[in-house]
Amino acid sequence: MIEMKREDEIKRLKSYTPQNGKMIKAEWMEKQPSATNPLGLQWNGVTEFFKVTLKLQPTEKSNITVVVCLPEKTDWNGKFLGTGNGGSAGEIAEMALINGVCRGYAVANTDMGTSKDPDNDIGNQEVMIDFGYRATHLMTVVGKELTEWFYGTAPQYSYFLGGSTGGQQGFSEVQRYPEDYDGVICLSPAFDRVNLHTFFVWNWQQIHKRNAGFTKEQALQWKKCIIDTYRKLCGSEEKDEFLTFPGRISENPMNNSDLCKQADSFLEDEQKEALYYLYQGPEDPVTKEQIIVPFLPGTEAESLSLADMSDKERFEHDFFYLFRWIWGKDFDFMNFDFHKDWEAAVRELSPILDATNQDLREYQEHGGKLLVISGSMDAIIPYKGLLEYYNKVSEKMGGLDKVMDFFRFFLMPGFAHTIGGSGVQDVGMTGATVTPRDPEHDVLCAMEAWVEQGKVPEKLLGTHFCMGKSGLQFDHDRAAYVYPYVENTKNEYVKSPESF
Repeated sequence: MIEMKREDEIKRLKSYTPQNGKMIKAEWMEKQPSATNPLGLQWNGVTEFFKVTLKLQPTEKSNITVVVCLPEKTDWNGKFLGTGNGGSAGEIAEMALINGVCRGYAVANTDMGTSKDPDNDIGNQEVMIDFGYRATHLMTVVGKELTEWFYGTAPQYSYFLGGSTGGQQGFSEVQRYPEDYDGVICLSPAFDRVNLHTFFVWNWQQIHKRNAGFTKEQALQWKKCIIDTYRKLCGSEEKDEFLTFPGRISENPMNNSDLCKQADSFLEDEQKEALYYLYQGPEDPVTKEQIIVPFLPGTEAESLSLADMSDKERFEHDFFYLFRWIWGKDFDFMNFDFHKDWEAAVRELSPILDATNQDLREYQEHGGKLLVISGSMDAIIPYKGLLEYYNKVSEKMGGLDKVMDFFRFFLMPGFAHTIGGSGVQDVGMTGATVTPRDPEHDVLCAMEAWVEQGKVPEKLLGTHFCMGKSGLQFDHDRAAYVYPYVENTKNEYVKSPESF
C-alpha cells in the first residue's frame, strides 16, 4: 500500500512543469542508515525522501539544474530551505540537501548553471549572471512553488543556509530579492567576489614569482611560530592551536625580529619575502589603495594553506576561473596587473558577481533576519573583510544597535572555512548526530528560534570532535559572542570591538 502511494506521488511529481524549464527526474530515495557526511559523521534524521531534478533555461545560453528534496507529508516540518553551493559550483551539493531533508525541510539546491569544469563557461555572459544571482533566485521560486504544489500548502517559513559561494548566494538574495527568505545564514560568504579572487592571484604571485613554494611541514611549523608569538596578544589559551582574535595583530609578522630569527632556521629568503607581501595584501600600484584585507596570520596551515598555494597549476585552475571567464584560459596570471587588470575585472564582473550593497533596508522592512558566521582561522575568506562590510552597513543604516535588530555577526574562534578547523569543526552545517541540535550549537536552529520565537542569538557554540571507541564523537565546544561582544573573566559578555 505504501509503495503504491509513493508510486502515485512520483507520477504526480513527474507531471510538474516549472516555468522556463522541464522535469528531468522524480524518484523515491530509500533510507540509507549508513549514510555519512564528508567528515565521516552519521546524519541526524531521516534519509528517505522524494527527489526531484529540474532543468531551468531562463535564456538560450542558460543551463541550470535544480534539485528539490521533499520528505513524506507526515515528515514535513512545514518549512522551505534553500541551500548554497561551493567554489565554482557546477554540480549539486548533496550534503546540503541531506542536511535539510534530515531536519524535515523541503530543501532545494542548484548547480548555479555552471559547468563542472568552469573553463567550459568562458565567454558565456548568461552563465556569469546565473552564477551571480539568477540561478539561486530561480531555485528559490521554483522550490517554494513545487513545495506548495506537492503538499497543498505554502511553507510557513523559508530559510537559506550556505557557506563560501553559498554565502555569496545568501548575500545576493538579501540584497536583490529581499522577500525570498525570512532568514538567511551565511558562513564565510564570498560576497566581495572580484576582490577575493584578486586576493587569490596576489597570494599565488608572491609565492611563484619567487619560486618560494612551501611544504606542508613548513606551513605547520610557521603557523606554530605565529601562534606561539601572538597567543597572549590574541586572547588564546595555552592549549589552543589557533589565534582567537588575530585582528589584534597590527604589525606585519615579518617585521617582528623574534619571528624572523625563528624563520631563519627553516625558511629560505625567498619564502620570507613572499610571506611579507602576503601579510601586506594586494595593493593597487598606482593609487596605493588596499584592494582587500591581507592574508590572516595564524592561518598558514588551514583551509587554504601555504602548501596549497604552492601547487601552481592546481591553484590557478581552482581559484582563477572568474577571470578566465572574461579573458580566456590562456591569460598570463603571472603578469596580472593589480591596477589595469583589477579595474577591468571590477568593471566587467562586479555588477554581476559582487554582493556588497550596504543598504539592506528592504530586507529589514520585509522582517528578514541575517546571521553571518566567520572563523578566526579562515584562510580563504579572511573575516576582517566581512567585519568591514558589517560596520559599513551599520554606518549606512543608523548605527550598530539598529542593525543588530536584524543582522548579527559572529567570529568563531578556531573555525576554518565553513567546516573544520583547529578549534572547532562544525556550527550545524554537517547535519551530524555529533553536533547538538539546539540554538546555541546549530546555526539553523538559532535562526528558527530568532524568526519564529523572537529569541535573539547572543552566543553560538562551535563543536569540536575527537576520536572515540565508536568513531568521532563530541569533545568540547567553544563560544563566540555576537559582535562586538566578548566574554570577560566573570563569564559575562562585554562590548569590546578592539578585540576583533
